[in-house]
Parts: sequence; C-alpha cells; structure tokens
Amino acid sequence: MGDERERGSRTIHADQPTRDAEACGFSSAASTWRPLIEPGMVVVGVAGDEIGQVKEVRAADFLVDRSGAFGLAPASLVYVPFERIHVMLGDRVTLDISSSQIEEHAVPASG
Repeated sequence: MGDERERGSRTIHADQPTRDAEACGFSSAASTWRPLIEPGMVVVGVAGDEIGQVKEVRAADFLVDRSGAFGLAPASLVYVPFERIHVMLGDRVTLDISSSQIEEHAVPASG
C-alpha cells in the first residue's frame, strides 16, 4: 500500500499537457534575461545614461533603485519588465528606452 501511495504522488497531474514558460506567466524575455540579472548590476538607458542599480529580480521583472550612483538622490524604486532589456555586457544592463522614458515603461514599487 505504501508503494501505491508513493507512486501516486509522483504521477500527480501526469495526464495534463506540459505547458511552456509563456503559458505559466513567463515571457520569452524573462526566460532569456532572468538567469543573467543579479542585484548590484548597473542599469543604463539606450543612450548610455545611468538609470540605477538592480536591487531584486522577480519572475517577470526586476527592481531598479534610481537613487543615483552615490545614493544622494531620494530613493526612487521601479520594477522594469525584462522586455525592456536591449543588451547586457558584463555587469551593465542596457535598456531599449532612455532614462527619461523609464516611468512610462516601469511599474512603480509600492512602499
């Protein structure tokens, strides 16, 4: 009986079709970039203008602290979707938008 219970727990939902990452809420951009993004990376706009620094990585986006390189500006946190990434080089993430457009394409972080 114990073998049946164990076997059953391993085959739960086996009759359901396999879903791809996009069906589970992950975009192809998230599948590509998420494993490469790490806290501390510098985020810049398409023209090379600094936007901020990665603070956290989530399933569909990453948190960017826009308080400036030296932390002298007031804290401004935004979540940037992976779809906005244009290219990565080393510890530098370049978006496909300028720093002045970040508010239009990002989700403000709450409290």
